[in-house]
Amino acid sequence: MRRFRNATEYNFWPSFVDALSTLLIVVLFFLLLFVLAHFFMGRNLDTKNSEISRLNAHLQQLTDELSVQRQNAEHLAEELTQLTDERTQALAQIALLEQDVKALNLRKQELEKETAQKSTEIQSERKISEEAKAHIAVLTAQTEKLTKELAKLSAQLDMAEAKDKEQKAQIADLGKKLNRALAAKASELASYRSEFFGTLRKVLKDRDDIRIVGDRFVFQSELFFKSGSAFLENNGKKQLNILAKTLKELQKKIPARIPWVLRVDGHTDNIPIHNELYSSNWQLSANRAIAVVQYLIERGVPARFLVAAGFGEYQPIDSKNTEAARRKNRRIEFKLTER
Repeated sequence: MRRFRNATEYNFWPSFVDALSTLLIVVLFFLLLFVLAHFFMGRNLDTKNSEISRLNAHLQQLTDELSVQRQNAEHLAEELTQLTDERTQALAQIALLEQDVKALNLRKQELEKETAQKSTEIQSERKISEEAKAHIAVLTAQTEKLTKELAKLSAQLDMAEAKDKEQKAQIADLGKKLNRALAAKASELASYRSEFFGTLRKVLKDRDDIRIVGDRFVFQSELFFKSGSAFLENNGKKQLNILAKTLKELQKKIPARIPWVLRVDGHTDNIPIHNELYSSNWQLSANRAIAVVQYLIERGVPARFLVAAGFGEYQPIDSKNTEAARRKNRRIEFKLTER
């Protein structure tokens, strides 16, 4: 009975060794994968570090180029003034040349008529006599003289037309230079506008009643005024103090040659207003914009850099007839732009 039991018992040890070997191979495989991944990640990190160093060097180069471009913009502004004067003089010269061309064309037409008339008279002379021959000789001489004068006038006309084309080409070139200069000025102001908005965004932080829409900074009217009023509240004055400080710092950086202003636009909702102070939304929006401008002036912002405008309910940013849309439309907008 014991022999039978021993014969039927199963030896698990070889299977255990096989399983352990397989597990060891799997562990070694994953360890190899980990080592390879770590190696390639290290190489990739070195590549990224090299790329970052290259980008930092490129950024420094771009910074130097920006400084050079700003200096070039100053020289370009001076050249723009000179080119404008030259363009005005060229236009005056072209006007005179066009008058000369018209006069030469009229004279040419008269000579052509006289030449045709003389030629007709010569051909009509059938009976040749001494007197007729003399007359023909005179007419021939006159014809030759007129022909020479006509050729001379044609040459002058060709020269005038060539000079006219040259002047027009110069004006076109001046116009292109003027457009490039204006584009450079607009780009320069755009950089200061971005700096202005960036500074305000950092100072004012994230608020639901203050946002940026396109190239404008938008404040909800409730931040400055009570409903139906153009009297500045204390909370609004605090925000305007921040705005005035930022604007005065920016004023020191913007070159004097750039004709910039901060435009303050007042907007209302579409609910009509009529009280003892304001007869329309248009008047209310204008008075609110003026109140903001006057306060900024009190805080030291020069008046020549400020513009107040009232739009009433006629420039909504949300056309829905809901309370949420009306709240969006009741706003004060600030835009840094050119005069």
